[in-house]
Amino acid sequence: MYNDPTLYPYPPVQYHLYPTHPYHYAPYWAWDRDFPPVNTKTLSTSASISEHLLKDTSLLVKKLTDPAIAKQLMTNAQSGNKKEVDRIIHTFGYESAIETTYSPSAVHFIVGPRIKDNPCCQLTLMLKWGE
Repeated sequence: MYNDPTLYPYPPVQYHLYPTHPYHYAPYWAWDRDFPPVNTKTLSTSASISEHLLKDTSLLVKKLTDPAIAKQLMTNAQSGNKKEVDRIIHTFGYESAIETTYSPSAVHFIVGPRIKDNPCCQLTLMLKWGE
């Protein structure tokens, strides 16, 4: 029944011969648009600084795997002692600027370069510590 040739047009429709819909073309404003030459300096700088951020984030995660430090951090965070939480985080010996926020379910770290004038990159880390 499904292979009955009378049910389907013969020869088969060749859709590739029909023109495409205008919505499939590039937008009209992109046809004659000139792009500036590619400059990879900013991307290279961001990538090299990101390597340092990743190393500092790795150090942070290693320190937080210690149960004594984790308990101390969570106890102070639960009691709302943000200054002590920041002090504990700053004793880890990293070179980047780390901002810490936390909620009952997670702790968030934003790791960025110490230079605040021209931020090139930042790393956001969220670690779950509750339900």
